[in-house]
Amino acid sequence: MADSEPEPPAPPPPPPPEPPREQGLLSGLLGSGDEPPPPGKPWRKKLRSEMGFFEHLEELRMTVMKSAMAAFVGMIVMTVFLIKLLDFLRLPLEMTVGQDQASQILYSPQKPHGMAMMLMSVSVFGGVVLALPLIAYFIIRFVAPGLTTREQGILRPTLLAALTLFFAGMEMCFFYMLPAAFKFFIWLDTQLKIQTHWTLDEYYSLVGWACLAMGLVFEFPLILVILQVLDVISPSTLRNNRRFAIVAMLVLGMIIAPSPDPFSMLTTMAPMVVLYEAAIIVGAVLRRRKLAADAQREADNAG
Repeated sequence: MADSEPEPPAPPPPPPPEPPREQGLLSGLLGSGDEPPPPGKPWRKKLRSEMGFFEHLEELRMTVMKSAMAAFVGMIVMTVFLIKLLDFLRLPLEMTVGQDQASQILYSPQKPHGMAMMLMSVSVFGGVVLALPLIAYFIIRFVAPGLTTREQGILRPTLLAALTLFFAGMEMCFFYMLPAAFKFFIWLDTQLKIQTHWTLDEYYSLVGWACLAMGLVFEFPLILVILQVLDVISPSTLRNNRRFAIVAMLVLGMIIAPSPDPFSMLTTMAPMVVLYEAAIIVGAVLRRRKLAADAQREADNAG
């Protein structure tokens, strides 16, 4: 009887299924494919999926406390240098009329407690602005554990761009828009042959809120870039609706301009138009890079 043929070797057991990947907060928009950051790197000891409700609440409480502490320290620093800060905030008016005449134009507040409230408001506002980068860092640390490595890589330059644009808007308002507005106010007083009493509290309030508004306006191109990268809106849509955007920016310039004269409104509107065009260009470039990276990732997965 012939020997039976040897049995073929048993096939190797199938590999165990991979554990499900941790999804970041933006994975549905930016696409998956990145591993979550390992626990404790680079931000915290635990991922968001490993934390309970009260741990989330504790993290939020600590973030708020750290942000408030940073603002408080900034307020103390501004209080120490309060005299220099007040002199610096008078610079837009001094650029318009000179230092001697600026001292003659500005009057003390009319209310008994007006001077104390004015000094406190300037210190608080300056402290918050000074601590703004640190506050943004604390917020990013709170959000980052729920993001993948790729999303964290997007978040960091976005934060830097947001802070840069915000301070650029404040600088433009302080050194260019406010002197132009004050020049118009003084010209109007001359034409009407009157002398307006500029109280210190109203002057510093105008300077602070105008700079804050312009800093926030400078954030809108970053929002447009993010929407293009997330495929919420396309660059062609922004180009085709440019005329409507210009009308909206004109209305916004009329609202936030320090003075109602056409020159101030155009000065406010011009940088918004430039930033709108820059947002279209930058968004289109980043969108093409994202699509190319997604296509390369799909090709690697298929191979």
